[in-house]
Amino acid sequence: MKKYFLFTFLLSAWALTSCQSDDSSDISENVPFYQNLGVAYDVTNNKTRVGANFNKNNSEGANIMLNGPASIKINGKTPNFVNVGIYFYTYSFNGLDDVTFVFKRSADSTFTNVATIDDVKPIAIPESFTLAKLKGTTTLTWEGDPVGEGEVIEATITYNGGVSSIYNRDKGSRSINITFNNSILPGKATLSLSRAKVNPLQESNGNAGGQLDVSYIRSKEIRLE
Repeated sequence: MKKYFLFTFLLSAWALTSCQSDDSSDISENVPFYQNLGVAYDVTNNKTRVGANFNKNNSEGANIMLNGPASIKINGKTPNFVNVGIYFYTYSFNGLDDVTFVFKRSADSTFTNVATIDDVKPIAIPESFTLAKLKGTTTLTWEGDPVGEGEVIEATITYNGGVSSIYNRDKGSRSINITFNNSILPGKATLSLSRAKVNPLQESNGNAGGQLDVSYIRSKEIRLE
């Protein structure tokens, strides 16, 4: 099951839904682990957010908590572990640097995957886009390439009392239509626009496979009227 590393999850504490996980020390070393890795480059705020999760055999397998010889390092650091959301392991830092994941499956089995901001094409909100209509549809035509293969564009509007997200996976599209289904009062809001690209791993654990999602994010304040 493909899971995009989307800005919504980053802002909502990684979708705070508790998930059951198996302990890696109880799993045979012959069982490969699927690697679900993600990096979000928040260009506006000059911050990089990182996540990782592991599953038995494939993407549909049980979630795994790494213990014993198994471990994950992100840029040489041990990430936080919280048994919630899409990514159990999270890490963030200021700047927009490369991210190196080093996953140790056993004493003699290590897998390295690297993400850079160049792995996803940039996207930007036009300076002239300052208003979204609460009734009807507002079309946002972004600055940057159209939706590409394996990409998803997400517009997230954070306002007083909630968050609305709209997605566009239509290859070749250059715009996204913003509509609101709930009763929202006029006022200030933050618009975040992200492009997420699903990339293959450079090194996988056996035939378990995995994916490396990289997102490029821009945001600005707008008005809702």
